[in-house]
Amino acid sequence: MKTTVIAVSGSRKHPNPFVATTALADYVLNVAPGPVIVRHGDCPGEKSVDQAVAEWIRQCGEWLGVTANPMPADWDNCTDRCPPGHRRRKKPGDTAHPGQLPDYCPAAGPLRNARMLGKQPQPRLLIAAPHGLSVGTTGCMKLAQAAGIRLTVVVA
Repeated sequence: MKTTVIAVSGSRKHPNPFVATTALADYVLNVAPGPVIVRHGDCPGEKSVDQAVAEWIRQCGEWLGVTANPMPADWDNCTDRCPPGHRRRKKPGDTAHPGQLPDYCPAAGPLRNARMLGKQPQPRLLIAAPHGLSVGTTGCMKLAQAAGIRLTVVVA
């Protein structure tokens, strides 16, 4: 039986982060032909779409044949393509950029999104749950479209 890979991208401050789990459950129950792997950005926070998806998989993934493939951003490390002086200082209480250092690489999120969509086997679908500015989610949506990955956008 073929495994289906689904990617999920969404706001870390979504008013209804479980809107993505509804779309995910619908796809798993009604469309996916076999076991499902769900890739998400593993962004923490009580309003994070990634965290809502991770919780949903923990609660019902086993009996639905769904496993998680979390892909957190590496906020502490830059790539050789990062320009000098581009790092940003974390604000007090910053939980959006987990890591050990007091600053972070602003390219880490977009680089993670590209890895999430480019990893083989490639996702069949991106479920996107943008809210507000959602620069990362919007960028991930553009990458999915460019790669020919089906896109489902869900809103609160």
